[in-house]
Amino acid sequence: MNLFWKKFFGRLMPTAKYEKQEVDFVTISEKIKSLRYSSALDAYKKLLLSSKFASAETRKQQKNRLHELKKHPDVAFLLKNQSKKHSPVRDAYLTFSDDFYQPKSTESRWNFGFYFSNEKLIRNYSFHNEKQANNAGNNTTVHAGVLQIRTRREAMKSLAWHPVNGFTEKQFAYTSDVLQSAKSFRQEGGIFKAKIRCTGNIHHAFWLGTEKKEPHINIFHFNGSEIQLGFMNRQQGDGVIIKGINPATYFIYSLEWTKDELIWYINNLVVFRAKNNIPTEQMFLVFNSFIPENRIGEEGLLEVDWVRVYQWI
Repeated sequence: MNLFWKKFFGRLMPTAKYEKQEVDFVTISEKIKSLRYSSALDAYKKLLLSSKFASAETRKQQKNRLHELKKHPDVAFLLKNQSKKHSPVRDAYLTFSDDFYQPKSTESRWNFGFYFSNEKLIRNYSFHNEKQANNAGNNTTVHAGVLQIRTRREAMKSLAWHPVNGFTEKQFAYTSDVLQSAKSFRQEGGIFKAKIRCTGNIHHAFWLGTEKKEPHINIFHFNGSEIQLGFMNRQQGDGVIIKGINPATYFIYSLEWTKDELIWYINNLVVFRAKNNIPTEQMFLVFNSFIPENRIGEEGLLEVDWVRVYQWI
């Protein structure tokens, strides 16, 4: 998909403008979170659902009750903020947020290295077909509220994992990092968002993973020349290539995950949908940069201004 003309004609909303809506989304989501315990909203939803299967006479009686429930502050608030006029608000509440401004004394919700079911693989290492040594957080910093993962040209001996031969020591030409939330946060379904930009002719990614190789969902993946979005699950998957925007410029990359569908957004624009083979397990957040062995390689930078996750009510 080429977004050049969508951006040119204003269909792709500027990031600064979209981010103002996102701030409203955060504020409203906190109110929506409290509505999980609203008896009026619960009654409205149940009545609305049952009316679809009721007789004409019963629906007429239920209509009056629905009209009364719509006047309740909780129901009125939700209905207002679900309208297209107030998009991108969804029936969801905030479950995870990091704007990278927390004090150093605050315990981080992030850990470095990969996280797989095999305990030997819960550590800092790289894969045998990569050129960078993942560096236990030494290539990750926070500056002015922005998370930065730097890929540097520097020699380092480190562990490389081969699926047949296991771990061997390898001389790497570059260093970088992997950052994940496996121990502190996982979620099945919901809305996953991050404001990201990157530079360098290498790979940068924001993805959802588990303790196994699959399922794997790329919310953002720049391969050095183009942006790729998509997923793999049970050895099946799908994706899309995005052109026409500059990955060195901040955009907000989002995934909406329901039981029936995966929907990818760049700012306000839907760029891809998948309705088959949807994952049904909790997944954690991962940010990383890497250089495949078949790539010449160079230095690079992945920057994350913020990341937020919402869950459906």
